[in-house]
Amino acid sequence: MEIVAPAGSESGLRAAVNAGAGAVYLGLPLFGARAKADNFTLDKLKANIDHAHVFGTRVFVTLNTLIKDSEIDKAIEYARHAYDCGADAVIVQDLRFIKRLKRELPDLPLHASTQMGVHNALGAKTLLDMGFKRAVLARETLSEDIARIKETGIEVEFFVQGALCVCFSGNCYFSSLASSYSGNRGKCMQLCRKKYGFGGELGYFLSAKDICLYDKLSILNELGVDAVKIEGRMRSDEYVSQAVSVYGSEMSVPDAVKALKEVFNRGDYCSAYLTKNAQFDVIYSKSQSNIGTHIGRISKNDRRKVVVGGFSPSPGDGFKIMRDGLEIGGAHEKDGSIVADCEFAAGDELRRTYNGALAKTLASRTRNIPIAVNVILGQGELPIVEMSADGVSVSVNGDEKLQPSVTRALGADDVVKAFNKVAEFPFMPSVSVDMKNNVFMPISVLNGLRRKAFAQMYDFLAERGAPKRINQPPFALKFNEFDGKGIMLMVERADQITREIDNLVDFIVLDPCDYSDFDIPNTSKPILLNMPITSRGDDHEVLKRAVVRDGIYGIVSNNPYSLTMTDKPTILGIGHNIIGDCEYPHIRSIEADQVASNNGFTYVYGNAPLMTLCHCPYGKCIDCKGDDVMTDEAGRKFRLRRYKTSHCYWQMLNCVPHDLFTNSKIEFKNKFYDCKGLSARDIVKILNGERCGDGFTRGNINKGLK
Repeated sequence: MEIVAPAGSESGLRAAVNAGAGAVYLGLPLFGARAKADNFTLDKLKANIDHAHVFGTRVFVTLNTLIKDSEIDKAIEYARHAYDCGADAVIVQDLRFIKRLKRELPDLPLHASTQMGVHNALGAKTLLDMGFKRAVLARETLSEDIARIKETGIEVEFFVQGALCVCFSGNCYFSSLASSYSGNRGKCMQLCRKKYGFGGELGYFLSAKDICLYDKLSILNELGVDAVKIEGRMRSDEYVSQAVSVYGSEMSVPDAVKALKEVFNRGDYCSAYLTKNAQFDVIYSKSQSNIGTHIGRISKNDRRKVVVGGFSPSPGDGFKIMRDGLEIGGAHEKDGSIVADCEFAAGDELRRTYNGALAKTLASRTRNIPIAVNVILGQGELPIVEMSADGVSVSVNGDEKLQPSVTRALGADDVVKAFNKVAEFPFMPSVSVDMKNNVFMPISVLNGLRRKAFAQMYDFLAERGAPKRINQPPFALKFNEFDGKGIMLMVERADQITREIDNLVDFIVLDPCDYSDFDIPNTSKPILLNMPITSRGDDHEVLKRAVVRDGIYGIVSNNPYSLTMTDKPTILGIGHNIIGDCEYPHIRSIEADQVASNNGFTYVYGNAPLMTLCHCPYGKCIDCKGDDVMTDEAGRKFRLRRYKTSHCYWQMLNCVPHDLFTNSKIEFKNKFYDCKGLSARDIVKILNGERCGDGFTRGNINKGLK
């Protein structure tokens, strides 16, 4: 399986290549999902791609944010620049951008970002209809679904190491609606890493552990996974180097896990959703950051100096001190001792979060290509440099014929010494000299010949590693497009619809709490079933039965899988993240900063779903009511709403309603009201323009989407 490594900077790219990555993924100044990474300037992109290609490492460029209407032309320019520089593929998520790329750069391979949330075979089929080559699957994908996805013929890439977002891939709106800084545009404020009150306790109840699937590599290989991906463009070069090395090794599982924890460890790891009861092992509520590796229990406090029996720190080491699993402070190495920045006591746990000796070793790692060099020198002849490396042979001539020596002849040792100087070229030369007779050649000219020869070999190797451009499959997605206009109301129960409400709306959307058991509303208006973002394992059978029920006119699709699930009229829901003009009928994303155009509906009211959670917030299966609350440190309460297919899922709803309609001067052509959980009486008030309650938000309509 190909190892795909993060490259958040030029040094990060070199760390990945030096460690043996089969591919790297990197971002440009705009449109990448890690806006805070160093990223790559446009003028240096080709040089970095060439460097990777010299070693046979492929380069995938991330253009995987949501893109505004005013930005799409610029994004196309970026894609064209990546194409011209030799990028092997671009990673994307925005549906409108994908259609443009397919039309304007038909032979540029596209990889579906994990932000598209593809996690089942129907979703993979949709991607193939869009002309994709590879899917970077959602981290929530089950092993049984990976096998089915591979049967479609699409290439599969799967995350095996690094951060696990607590929200289902690509559908987190928490940061955006709280601050206008959108995670779907690479600017997540990581509000999930803060403390929340839940179940009478205060902790990091939305902070997911890192994933570590080293022990699952053989399983992933058997499932047909083509590439394993390491998350971490915001992490250190040492992390990249170590992670690539470990995943490319044949280390034992305990040794591998220990080595990985030396460079970053959030929550002592989990196995994503690949193991039984994985949904109960996602959250680490006691700490939200790197807890490193266990060193031992502190034996004594010697004037703020930490003493652990039998342990001596390395220069540059960094530590955390923990008590009952909670971080109480930090410590660092100073003059051979460990000095704390907090009060601590004997019995507290010392964990090393930065290994200075290991970092130094990893930083010194280099990778060079063995190259055989034969320099042929003869009087009256042009000098010739013959080179071979990794199956590539190159011959380079000098510019001027060689003259006989007048004073000191050029010696073979002089030539060997000159060609052993590789400068910026990643070569390890083995030099031989064929000196036919005494010749003279200035050392400066000899050095120039070496640079010319090495540059040509470098270019040949880079060219060999460059992709061969062939036309990719076209965009050919088709589905039965919903063509309705007017007012659309979403409820979760049939009894929320009264005759009065029926007269106020044009369409009913049903979003049941249990897709296997729900009543159809008594209404004269067409009913659309709101399809969940998630459909894993046996969920599909439940949803398939729900869609074909009498009374269901069409569906609201919120993930690529449901676009190819039915022939009934289909409208793109908020889960597709449409933030600008779109030719398909759609409900505009709740984080958009502009209202929908003629064929779209604007989300004008509702306690918007900030997150969709695939794990159980209780950490175990209990007789829950399917309704709970999580409270942030400012006292804001966020409703947790469970919905069921064959699995349980949870939505975290915003603490205040999204209200664009009440007392607004904005004109809306088509309006979408999300009134789950409200009484019929309150629904009537809202449809008549009355506000229910005190707090509300207008989302990003006034403040803009960043």
